[in-house]
Amino acid sequence: MSLSITHPHPAGSPTQAAAEASAWPATAEAAEAQLVRLAELLAEAGVTVISAAGVISIPELACGPGDTAGIRVRTTSRPPHALYVVAGGNLTPHTSADAAFARLHPLIEAAARPCDGCGAEASAPCNPNCLPDPTND
Repeated sequence: MSLSITHPHPAGSPTQAAAEASAWPATAEAAEAQLVRLAELLAEAGVTVISAAGVISIPELACGPGDTAGIRVRTTSRPPHALYVVAGGNLTPHTSADAAFARLHPLIEAAARPCDGCGAEASAPCNPNCLPDPTND
């Protein structure tokens, strides 16, 4: 049995152009450029990041109550090249800095509010055993 790759949108269509615009970075260098762009977007939003080759750490940003590890975004030297958001044991690939920032934006907004579960101040990490306030569901 052979498999073939099909393109669901005709060549030159607006949908195909949009799909190509959101394509995965073609090289490790392109993914690294997207990582640099994400660090810039986060800095513009007032989020402190720690940069190293192929990874940025966002220690102040938690993926949820009780998260003390913070969030990391990394690239790989091998395909598929992407920005991989590592948060709370989950790995989510993104094609661009804008897509990764959209994923992180709700967490940035949540960090700006105090925690109802444990009473932690805005921008302070939750207590390790924090549970969300059940009245907010």
